[in-house]
Amino acid sequence: MARDRARARPTARGIVLVLLGVALAVAGYWERQAVLLVPAALCLGIVLLGAWWVLGTATRVRVTAPGVLEEGQHAVLRIAADRRQAGDRWATWAPGPERYLHLEGTLDDDGVAEVPLGDQPRGRWRLAPVEVTSLDPFRVMRSTRSVDPRSSVVVGPALLTVPSASLRSNREAGQQSQTRNADEIDAMVREWRPGDPQRRVHWRQSAKRGQLMVRQEANPATDDLLVLVDTAGAAGRGRDAEDRLARAACSIVRALAGRDRIVQVAETGAPSIATADWRDRDAALAAFATLSAVAREEPAQREGAAAHVVALEEAAPERWTLAPGSTLWLVADLDAPHTRLMPGSRVRVQRWIDGVGPARELR
Repeated sequence: MARDRARARPTARGIVLVLLGVALAVAGYWERQAVLLVPAALCLGIVLLGAWWVLGTATRVRVTAPGVLEEGQHAVLRIAADRRQAGDRWATWAPGPERYLHLEGTLDDDGVAEVPLGDQPRGRWRLAPVEVTSLDPFRVMRSTRSVDPRSSVVVGPALLTVPSASLRSNREAGQQSQTRNADEIDAMVREWRPGDPQRRVHWRQSAKRGQLMVRQEANPATDDLLVLVDTAGAAGRGRDAEDRLARAACSIVRALAGRDRIVQVAETGAPSIATADWRDRDAALAAFATLSAVAREEPAQREGAAAHVVALEEAAPERWTLAPGSTLWLVADLDAPHTRLMPGSRVRVQRWIDGVGPARELR
């Protein structure tokens, strides 16, 4: 909710009229000349009328924030006042990482102004208070109304359309292939942890590995919609790298959520992406607007394996250890040279060209 404050003060003309009115009133009283009280009352009355005018009009200023935008969209701030304030001056500061641009102008004949805030980078940028200065018709009183929108311009990453064929993680085929290569038994196992039920113990794999192993009972419907964003790998590579990662990850998540299924998003670095209903465009943009690449102090531990891993191509290791049937998305610049990787068998690798989307599958 917006918070506003108003202050009124006399102009130079108003100060002169006040002094003149007081002087005439004192002279009339001192000289016993009642005729001098008429111009004195006139001067002071004009100032009082001006004060009444500006205090009455200054309560009608409203500021509307632009809301949630994509990169490349121009933010516009709307100022709405009373028709009597047509021609009044407004002033504010443009939001952004460096607030240095002072904006000012006048209200139109309807008492309205559209303030272009420019093309802002990805992030949340707090809006500065808007000051509207009103003058009465006699120009003897000035009122300055400061309206703080108490909101931010939220700029999310630019979204691209992802073909549905590119989103098939093929987890089931990968697990079947792994089963055939593991003596036709379920090899999706992990180390035993306190609390695991005995029925999940895989005795053959436990004997083969020399430690207690349990079956990792994954839910295919959930795993297929688990997206892991490699923010740890992008740490220290600059804002441009973070923006490229955010654009690709948000586009992929939005395309998956378009199937009306629940999508889970995780990060390899410190948490920076808020939980949201990814089917809601504005909620998804607001969540990825805050993506930042900060490495964790301790490696993250996850119960399941991601079906979609989104990482920077220049930060990707030579070999990835991913669950069979997963898709590894490597985000690269438009002119970036191709990087040869060895992600492991039964893992599909997709190259995501920033600003273009999935270009071709890497072999």
